[in-house]
Amino acid sequence: MASEQWEYGFVYFVSTQSEEQRKLHNHPDRNQRALEYSLAAVVVDGNSIRSQAVPGKVALLNALGDEGWQVENGTSLGASLPNWLREAVQSAVADSHPGGAVEHYMRRPRAPPAAAPGHGAAAAAGGRTTRPSRR
Repeated sequence: MASEQWEYGFVYFVSTQSEEQRKLHNHPDRNQRALEYSLAAVVVDGNSIRSQAVPGKVALLNALGDEGWQVENGTSLGASLPNWLREAVQSAVADSHPGGAVEHYMRRPRAPPAAAPGHGAAAAAGGRTTRPSRR
């Protein structure tokens, strides 16, 4: 009996601010300060690195679940991001300044490799792929 094999990846949620929001962040008039942040997500799996602006975490987590990913609780990375992650966020959200990030580990069952012709259940049954006749 073969053990189940897994595919692994990460999803990063990164808060961002536009240049306009940053200018207002320390405005002397507290009523004028902008405390809003946007959210970007970077999904890293075995095939790609995808980045996009997201309205919130739940929609993306549901989409990843639909793709079979099981996403674990996150770990805060703080505001010190690696350059590749900062660049991925800035490519998804124009005029953005990445802030704090949370890294989530994810995994999903790996699909078994496709059987070569002449292998598998049909070959084991003598090559028959249809039901035997009842003669």
